[in-house]
Amino acid sequence: MRTPWKVLMLILAVLAALVFSALRSGAQENQQERQDAAAFGKTSYRVFCQNCHGESGKGNGRLAELLKVPPSDLTQISQRNGGAFPVDRMHQIIDGRADVLAHGDREMPVWGQAFLERTDNEAAVRTKVHQLTVYLESIQEKGAAPKKK
Repeated sequence: MRTPWKVLMLILAVLAALVFSALRSGAQENQQERQDAAAFGKTSYRVFCQNCHGESGKGNGRLAELLKVPPSDLTQISQRNGGAFPVDRMHQIIDGRADVLAHGDREMPVWGQAFLERTDNEAAVRTKVHQLTVYLESIQEKGAAPKKK
């Protein structure tokens, strides 16, 4: 009678090892996908955001001083939202569904629309918006937000 239990335990151990291995592999693959998305998002950031928000996202781009409303520090988004990065809200800001006073009216600049004009493919636009959002999430600073002056 001991033999069937040993076999059953061995089978369960092998199954557990396979499940753990698959989960670990999936997590590694997901991490690689996020790194790739952030890299593509960084390229979009350089083209569409850097002139106002600066190379590091601090709001100190070369056009910042020319603007009536100073660009926000994009490295503090999580801090301004209680430590959580608002992915859906960022998608809406980038693609133009959410109004941002400093971004002007719905026509300028609504980057989702700009992406669409370049590709005419809504799935590609969603991908670009997602990549830019992943990049912005990757540059979030930890710790307390700077005090407002």
